Amino acid sequence: MAYQKKFYDKTASEETEHEDAPMVSPVAIPFDLSLFYEPMNNSTLTPAMREQINRQEAAGILTGGLGAGFTPDTTITSTDLMAESSQSSTTTSRLSRRLTLRNARLSRALTLKDLAQNEANRRGEVIEVIVQEPISAPMDISSFAGHTIGTPHPNFDFKSMDSLPLSINKKGTFKSTNIEVFYPQADWKPLSMRAPYLTALIIISIVLGAAEEYLYQKSLKKPLYSFTSPSLMKTWDYFCFKYLPTLVAVTFGVLWQITDFEVKRLEAYYQLSREGGALAAESINVDYITFFNVLRPFRALLFKHYAVAVSSIATLMAVSLVPTLQSASMILIPSRAERKANPGVMKGIVISGPWSRLLSLTLWLCAIFGCILLWQLERRPSGLVADVKGVAGIAAMANRSHILMDFKDMDTATPDMIHQKLKAHRYTLRNSSLAPEDSIILTQADKDKYDSHQHHDENPHPLFLRPIAGIPFVIGMFLFTILIPIILFTPANIITDKAPWLLTLGAVSIKLSWGSLETAIRMIEPFYILSLRHASPTALTLDYTAMAFGWLPIRAFLNGHYLVATVGLGSVLAEILTVCVTSFSTVTGTDFTSALSRSGTSKSHHLSNSTSTITSGEETYISFWASFFLALFILLSLTIISIISYTRRRHAFLPRQPSSIASILAFIYQSKMLYDFVGTEKLNNREMEERLVGIGKSYGLGWFKGRDGEMHCGVDEEELSGGYLHGRDKKAEGLPWTSNWQDY
Repeated sequence: MAYQKKFYDKTASEETEHEDAPMVSPVAIPFDLSLFYEPMNNSTLTPAMREQINRQEAAGILTGGLGAGFTPDTTITSTDLMAESSQSSTTTSRLSRRLTLRNARLSRALTLKDLAQNEANRRGEVIEVIVQEPISAPMDISSFAGHTIGTPHPNFDFKSMDSLPLSINKKGTFKSTNIEVFYPQADWKPLSMRAPYLTALIIISIVLGAAEEYLYQKSLKKPLYSFTSPSLMKTWDYFCFKYLPTLVAVTFGVLWQITDFEVKRLEAYYQLSREGGALAAESINVDYITFFNVLRPFRALLFKHYAVAVSSIATLMAVSLVPTLQSASMILIPSRAERKANPGVMKGIVISGPWSRLLSLTLWLCAIFGCILLWQLERRPSGLVADVKGVAGIAAMANRSHILMDFKDMDTATPDMIHQKLKAHRYTLRNSSLAPEDSIILTQADKDKYDSHQHHDENPHPLFLRPIAGIPFVIGMFLFTILIPIILFTPANIITDKAPWLLTLGAVSIKLSWGSLETAIRMIEPFYILSLRHASPTALTLDYTAMAFGWLPIRAFLNGHYLVATVGLGSVLAEILTVCVTSFSTVTGTDFTSALSRSGTSKSHHLSNSTSTITSGEETYISFWASFFLALFILLSLTIISIISYTRRRHAFLPRQPSSIASILAFIYQSKMLYDFVGTEKLNNREMEERLVGIGKSYGLGWFKGRDGEMHCGVDEEELSGGYLHGRDKKAEGLPWTSNWQDY
C-alpha cells in the first residue's frame, strides 16, 4: 500500500488559534518504558526490568523499539507540493503536450496522489501530505452551509475532491484537513526478473524456434549430415549433431528455471506491496517452494498470481518438453533394418516434421509467455529495497509494526492452524516493513475464501525427505539404471527406434524429481544448522533457496555444507545425464559388443566384423562407451547421494516446514534476538550479516523463554532452554494441568 489517510477536524472557533495544529482527542496510550533502555541488552537488564518487559509483552505491547510504527520523515502541504511541481515541470509539460495525445484535464485528486507518490519515491522517504482546502472562492455569509455547491461531507480526500468540478472552489463553514501519508515504492528485482534478462530469454526462444524450422526446411532438400561411418566425420561436425542440440535444450531449461525460482520466491512480497495489501492466504501464508512443480500453475491461478502461473508453465515446457521433443525430432536414415543389412550404406541426419513443428511451437510459446511475464513484472513494483534472505531478512521486515502479535501461540502450529488464525487478516509491505492492513473491512466470504484449498501437509518434514517419496524415487533411479543396458543390449532395443524420446523422458523425470529433493535440502539447511545449537550469525542470513543453479555447489562447499554441495552437484549431473541418454536414441548396443563376444576368429576377421557393425549407426566406439558408462556413473551417484540425503535428514527437527513467511514469523515472534533487528529493514544481506557478526551472539532452534517470560519454540539467541524434539511439547510439560490425560 502506498499511502494512508488520517483525518483531523477542528471547529471554526479554533481556526484562529493553533492554525496548523490539528485537535486530537486524548486517548489512553500504553507507555513502553523499555524504550528507555535501547539498545536492548539482556545482560544489563535487572530482574525488575525483565519483569516489566514480560508484563508488557504478555499484554500485547511490544518492547525495546519493536512495533515503533512509521513516522513521516517530511511533512508538506498540497499547495507547496503543487507549486513545487508546476515550477519544476513547466518546460517538460510544454514539450509533452506537443508529443502526446493525453487529456490535459487530469483530475486534481489523481494529480495530487501521483505527485505525492512520485515525491516519496524521489526522496526515498515517508512523506506526510496535508491536503489544504482552496480559499480563493467568495463565501455567501447569509448561508451557514457556505458555498451553495460545496461538499456535503466535512471530511474529504483525494477522491471526494475529484468528484466536484475543478472550476468550483470547495469551501465550508468547518475547515477540514485531510492528511495523507505516502511511502516510497521500492522496486528491487534480481537480475533474472529484470527486462534485459527476460528480453534475452524471449529472443533466445524465438531464435531457437526459427532455427528449428530452418533446419527442418533444409533437411527436406538433403540430410543435414551425410556419412558412411561416424568415425570418418570431423570432430566438430559430430559434436554439432550429436551433443550440441541437447546441450542447448538443457541450457535453455536452466535459464528458465533461474527466473522461475525467483518469481516464486518473491511473489508474496509483490502481493503485499499492492495498494490495500493482500489476504494472508495470498501472501505471507502462500507456499510455492514445496508445492509439486507440475501442479504449481493451477495453484497460482487459484490465488490469481498470474506471474507465477506464466513462469511455471513456461519453465515446465522448457525443462521437460524441449529436451524430449528435440531428442525425438532428429532421425537417422535409412531405417535400422537397412543399416543392419548394409552397414556401409550412406546415412543421413534429418529432422522429423511433426516433432520439429511441436518443438518450434513449444519454443515460441515460451517466447509468448516470456513477453507476458516481462509485461507483468515491468508494470508492478516489487516493494523491496534489497533481497530478502533467510530468517534475518524476514525478522528485519517484521520489527516496525505490530504484525508479530498476530502470531501469538503459533510456535508449533501447523500450516492449516496458521491459516485459520490469519484468514481474517490482510497485510501490506510498507516502507520495507511488513504490517497489518486494517483499512479494508473483510466480509465472511473473504475470510473463508481459501478454506477449501488450505489442506497443507501436516508432516513437518519435506515430502522428498520422507520414505513415502524417497524410497520410490531411489527405486525408480535404480530401475532406470537397469533399464538402459536392457534396452541397449537386448532385442528390446527396438523401443529406441519406435520411441527415440523414451529414454530422454525418463532422464527428464529424474531431473524434475531431483529438483524437488534439492529444493527441500536448500530450504531446511539453515534451520538444520540452527537446530544443532550455538550457530554463528551467518545461519540467520543464509538462504540457499535464492542461489543460482551451478553456483550452489560451489558456495555450499566453501561454506562447509557438504551435503548441500553434493546435492547441488547432483543437479548438474542430472542435466549431463539428459545429454548422455539422448545420444542412445538411435543406437544399438549390440553393435559394439558383438565383435567382442566372438571367439576363435582371426584378428583381421575380428576387426573387419567389428568395423562393419559399428558403422551401422551414428555412434563411434569411444563416444558410445563414454556416454554409456558416464550415464551409469551418474545414475549410481544420484542414487547414493539421495540415500545419504535421506539418512542424514530423515528425522523431523522442526514443528512445521519453513516454506512461507508466516511459518518463519511464527518461529520468531517472541524471540529476544528481534531487539537486534530494530531499524534494520533497509539493510541488504551483506550489511545485515556484518551487523549480526559485530553483535557477536550465537543462535539456535529450540525451546526458549520469550520476551513475555513464557516458554516458546523457535529461533532465538543462545542460551536456549533446550533443543527441539519432534512430538515433544516442552511448554505443555511445564503445564501438566492442560494435558488431556485420558488420551494416554
